[in-house]
Amino acid sequence: MAKGDGGLQELRRGVWRVSVSAGNNPATGKRQRVTRVVHGTKAEARKVRDDIRRGLDNGLRPDGGKVRFLEFVATFSQARRNAGRASEDRIAKDEKSLKLCGELLGDPPLCKVDARAIEALYPAIRERREAQGFRCGSTTLHGYHVLLKSFFQKAVDYDLIGRNPCNRVEAPKADKPQRRALSLDEVRRLLAAVDAEERKALDALAAKERRQAAWGVAEDRGYLLGMREVCHVLAVRLGIATGMRLGEVLGLTWGAVDFGHGLVSVVRTLKADGTLKEPKTEAGRRVVAVDAVTMAHLKAWKALQAEALDTLCIDVGEASPVLCSATGGFLGTANFERWWRSFRTGAGFPDLRYHELRHTQATQLLAQGVDVKTVQARLGHSDASLTLNWYAHAVPENDRAAADRLGELFREEPKPCRIVELKSA
Repeated sequence: MAKGDGGLQELRRGVWRVSVSAGNNPATGKRQRVTRVVHGTKAEARKVRDDIRRGLDNGLRPDGGKVRFLEFVATFSQARRNAGRASEDRIAKDEKSLKLCGELLGDPPLCKVDARAIEALYPAIRERREAQGFRCGSTTLHGYHVLLKSFFQKAVDYDLIGRNPCNRVEAPKADKPQRRALSLDEVRRLLAAVDAEERKALDALAAKERRQAAWGVAEDRGYLLGMREVCHVLAVRLGIATGMRLGEVLGLTWGAVDFGHGLVSVVRTLKADGTLKEPKTEAGRRVVAVDAVTMAHLKAWKALQAEALDTLCIDVGEASPVLCSATGGFLGTANFERWWRSFRTGAGFPDLRYHELRHTQATQLLAQGVDVKTVQARLGHSDASLTLNWYAHAVPENDRAAADRLGELFREEPKPCRIVELKSA
């Protein structure tokens, strides 16, 4: 016969049912109880019972122990949508990451996840991702830790668990990314390569159009060979001139270009899936001044683009993309990246990433004495400290000038001290 002991009932040898009263349900008025089955000794069952009582006394919900990891993922994601502080893309990516965590943990109740489980989870994540062919360094694991900490904190806020298990886990150390900024000489070499490639692409486009006309197939076409290559080169030119992100450059429309004042408005960014979205922050919506040479290239391209697309019966208007595909639509980021890898290698910059043009913009502007607030506004940062810490790099030329100035300062002969003799009264 099973024996009871203040909320404990022995079901069979080494198996105990723990049952604790949780008062009445405020909605239904029915009595609530929290039950657990414990495999172990009576002392272990008592500890579980006391933990449940302590949690209820601290305000935990009676049903908190029933909520499982994967079930709460949907709740967490919806809470973030309601708050409106994360983009749908970010929520979807984080949801995928959390589902991986839940799968590796075995979809336990939230209350069963402790610090040891979290510590064991990180190597399991690395093993799974590497088996799938993805890199998984310390920075990636640090990102998982930040996400899990936020996830469990929401469970604490909802009174589902008493404490956040991630608070007792040392976060994986994020690697410090190596960011490159081009020197002035390198920028000039890159611009020379861009000039040459642009001339080559424009000549190729004109030659293809002449051949199409000679063959009598210039009409009734659905695409224009050579358009994309010209736009790829212009994307690099704009990146150097403005420091805009690749998605911002590819998302530009002619309505955002003000030729009269030499300005470009950043109001949309092109995502990898080909859709347009607004900038993440208010600071991301900005107006960027563009130099006269770059604006001249854009103006010439607009006229040429309109003439070329007219053969496809496409009118170029304010909503038309500045950088277009062979069919007049927005360029694909994947196609650009393939072209960029080939171009940068031929130009002598095999490891240069497009985003490093942005680093270069910030570094060179700050090195030339442009104030931080102006650089911050051009890059679309909401905080000037991000501009300084994330994008500004030491410039070797300035470092050498600083060393030389310091040397001159130390070598300067001290001025003789004038001694004034005071006469006594």
